[in-house]
Amino acid sequence: GGIIGIIGIIGIAGRSAKAARGTEEEEDKSSRSADTLALPGSRGLWTCERCPSLRPPRASKMMRQVAVAAVYLTLSVINTSLLVEQGAGRSTAFGACAFSSPAAATTARVLPPSSSWDVSDPSSSRRRRRRLQVASISSSQVSSTVPTRQQLEKMTVKQLRLFIEEKGIDVPRGSNLKLKKQIVDFIWNWQCESERADGGEDVRRPGESVVTGDDPPQIHAESQANGSRAKRTSSMKRGGMPPLASDSINEPLEGSKSATPDSPYMLTPKDRIVLQVLDRYPPLHESIVKACSLTPEMETLDGITTSNIEQCDLSAIDYAVPDGIGEDDMRHTYHPMLKNVSQSDMDLVFIGTASCTPGTTRGVSCTALRLNWRSVSTGRAYDQGAENSNYIEDRGAKGGTWIFDCGEGTQLSVQRTSSIKPGKISKIFITHSHGDHSFGLPGLLCLMGTDRDRSDPPVEIYGPEGLRMWLRVAIRYSVSRVVPPYRVHELMDVPMAPEWVEGHRKNGRFYYQLRRDPDNPKNKSFEWTNQGLAGEDANSWISRAPMMNLGVRKLINIQAILVMLTLHFISLPQSSRDFGEQDGGRDIYPRYDHPKCSGGAPIWEVEVEDDVCVHAAPMSHSVPCVGYVVTEQDKPGRLKPENVLPVIDRNRQGLIDAGIRNPMKVMAMVKSLPVGGSYSFPDGTIINQEDVVEPPRRGRKIAICGDTANCRALASLAQDADVLIHEATNTFLPGVDKDGDLRGASRDAKIHGHSTPHMAGEFARRINAKKLILNHFSARYKGDQSIDSMTIMTRIEKQAMKAAQLPEDCVAASWDFMVLPLSNKT
Repeated sequence: GGIIGIIGIIGIAGRSAKAARGTEEEEDKSSRSADTLALPGSRGLWTCERCPSLRPPRASKMMRQVAVAAVYLTLSVINTSLLVEQGAGRSTAFGACAFSSPAAATTARVLPPSSSWDVSDPSSSRRRRRRLQVASISSSQVSSTVPTRQQLEKMTVKQLRLFIEEKGIDVPRGSNLKLKKQIVDFIWNWQCESERADGGEDVRRPGESVVTGDDPPQIHAESQANGSRAKRTSSMKRGGMPPLASDSINEPLEGSKSATPDSPYMLTPKDRIVLQVLDRYPPLHESIVKACSLTPEMETLDGITTSNIEQCDLSAIDYAVPDGIGEDDMRHTYHPMLKNVSQSDMDLVFIGTASCTPGTTRGVSCTALRLNWRSVSTGRAYDQGAENSNYIEDRGAKGGTWIFDCGEGTQLSVQRTSSIKPGKISKIFITHSHGDHSFGLPGLLCLMGTDRDRSDPPVEIYGPEGLRMWLRVAIRYSVSRVVPPYRVHELMDVPMAPEWVEGHRKNGRFYYQLRRDPDNPKNKSFEWTNQGLAGEDANSWISRAPMMNLGVRKLINIQAILVMLTLHFISLPQSSRDFGEQDGGRDIYPRYDHPKCSGGAPIWEVEVEDDVCVHAAPMSHSVPCVGYVVTEQDKPGRLKPENVLPVIDRNRQGLIDAGIRNPMKVMAMVKSLPVGGSYSFPDGTIINQEDVVEPPRRGRKIAICGDTANCRALASLAQDADVLIHEATNTFLPGVDKDGDLRGASRDAKIHGHSTPHMAGEFARRINAKKLILNHFSARYKGDQSIDSMTIMTRIEKQAMKAAQLPEDCVAASWDFMVLPLSNKT
């Protein structure tokens, strides 16, 4: 401070001399100009009339410099006097401020220079108060307290490093103190040795041992310090660990309870999830306990609990992972969603739950809906000799199993489970053209052809425009004559979502625009248009395909002639009975006036039958993509026979005399009564419909989303869905993902046309879905039954539960061959 003050005085003297010279020059100039004025200390002339806003005179800056120099000199004198009085040289100066106590020194390390504080700024004042609270601990408090093992566990890494710095612990060079556990073990061992060296009692309770090297700590959860508080004033020795400023290490963190001597071991978030998974799945718990009991240290272990989980390094234990698929999977027995379910006449089977490529624990996208009250053969005649090969009574089969998406390797996955019979598959729905949703279709058809009679009704296939010709080419190129009869129905004019914009190269690739993100209320809302239609590009093979004939180089119309002038003559195949395809495939065009349209997006009436109907709506993805909603029609209520049979028995002879040969047929007549109707028996008994028939059963609704970054176009169709199947390709998991956050993960997912569990949960809450099933997981999320995979998938479920505000028995992260029965609802 003294040196700075002397330098300031020298600068002031120089400034004064320069100002004096400037004053003489300005006086000479002022004599030549009457309308100008020169002031002492100013550089050049300034005009009062022309410059209303003037700079401060240089003289005021000189006064400020004089004041600053005086302050520095004064502080230097005070600091010197304090050093003389204390004699130990323990005061610490920070910037221009002097501190005279160790407590002030600790505060100085965490506070910014006072010159950076704006007193008039309320937020700056709040920050200053908060930092003062953080830095309230003094070094005397640190040195006079012997923390227990539990208190050390509750400290952060920064607090532990500050503790080492304040205690002056000598850290050996090359010590590996990177993890919190290693730092805690090091401090605990040092503390135990120091207590014995000082003649005090050991801080360890009976049964605790000093942790050395990388051995797992054998510490009881209730351990506490009972030794004397030794006073040590060792000097600071900086080892291999740099000092870090932190919060108070002896006071509880903000919002937490104070630590008491009897407080249990503080579980980490990972410990809580692991304990929850082990408690949920007993077979996995038993397998891990059995593996732990083989080690001498834990041979008496009966179970993993909060008191001993710290001793178990699950990542280093070689345990037997439970196996079994489908209904033999332990998750099918113990998962909260499936724990208490019963068999039903409708269920879902998740054949593949991964994205991109199939792996060892997950296959790619494929979901089956089993309508168990139906059979494949409906008894309808099929006229193979007719020119159009249509059904005489109906357009197609009403078989029992419907497939949604058919990714690569689906035919292998189907053969691994007994839940799906290839011969019972009657309809296949494709959401979009990406390979992990469509590459398995030719192979699955070949597998189905080996299990079906060629006289059976054809398989009905639905998907966006271009699917018909792509399947023709794939089957003709591979000469696959084993495929069963099939028909393709294309969903025409599937648009791209307005937030997807075609790239500048105009090559058919679309990119997500964050400035058009519909989830951001600050962005302008855009309506759905017909941009990105599959056939709008004249150079696309999808546009040219309808104009070609198999084996004939001829042109169909003028538009085709214009295209062929530049594209030469190209022939693409048409339907052929020799390769399975049957005539009658429909081109299904969208409706923009449907009552369930949302935000101007269209809706396709894919299939409307007596008991089940299917609708589709566009999704927000990088290619034309749709999501499907399957709605079951309401069914009449169940007849209560116990209320009808006694009356029929009483009137049996009267009913026969009335011309009813079989009196039991009256039960069907009573059940078919309209609401409010009644039936009179010969003895005068009147039965009302509402007394003997239960209320109608509400039809079930299943919403199956394809790949999507936003499902808003499906909101009205999927409202009050019993089950929502939503993709959750990626997310952010602290401790698993090193960098980023949930916001960044959501942003990256949207850019690639995908979703996170949080986004899926928000949509489930928006449509009031009863159950949420997550699928289409990234390859880094394994689908086996190991503790690591189960822990990660449980965390993913919790993210979706929080966003959807649903209980744990209503949210599930699906796995391959998971079977979910859909119970009847009234």
